[in-house]
Amino acid sequence: RDSKVSFSTYPVFGVYMPDAIVNLRFNGKTYLLTANEGDAREYTGFSEIKRLNQVLLDPTAFPNAAALRADPVLGRLNITTTLGDKDKDGDFEEIYSLGSRSFSIWDASTGVQVWDSKDQLDREAFTLGLYDDARSDDKGAEPEAVTLGRVGSKTIAIIGLERADAFAIYDVTNPLQPVFVKMYKTGDAPEGVLFIPASKSPIQQSLIVVSSENDGFIKIYKANKQ
Repeated sequence: RDSKVSFSTYPVFGVYMPDAIVNLRFNGKTYLLTANEGDAREYTGFSEIKRLNQVLLDPTAFPNAAALRADPVLGRLNITTTLGDKDKDGDFEEIYSLGSRSFSIWDASTGVQVWDSKDQLDREAFTLGLYDDARSDDKGAEPEAVTLGRVGSKTIAIIGLERADAFAIYDVTNPLQPVFVKMYKTGDAPEGVLFIPASKSPIQQSLIVVSSENDGFIKIYKANKQ
């Protein structure tokens, strides 16, 4: 909570916790694409989520603990209390946030991550004026959905961003080297994305369908002809 949007590096891990997963075949191998939303377990009698300023940090692991726990830094970051207290002494040697604010690509046969969008989704949302700074403490743009489509010779991934109210398109023809294409505003809190290929489209043109849970709208997008 610092009344601005800035991108910095801090000693925090993200628990991927994908909401949606799709698979892609490339050069005889299967890859998994995951939208790494993150979601805390909050039940009657158990809740794993706390803000960083509500827990103690190990002074050896975090000699600057007081500075990190300040609200303009990481104090309000939501973390899981089920990870990070490695020696079970009540303070945390590592910090784990919920979700990674990214989408990832994994080798399905080995589980090895071959690519991750890192902070690009948040940065692109900010560039378009769509980033919700009030969610900086909790999953950022919040990658929620992912689907694949084929346009001409290219394979694209569409990533729904629940808190940025947007979806991003990546060229994943080579899943080892995805390329960001563009981000588009949607309705309020997109929950599902669907790709309709031109062969099944009523206008013989590929379509992207987005359903948004907060406003109840379904919106359909088509490309402008170049």
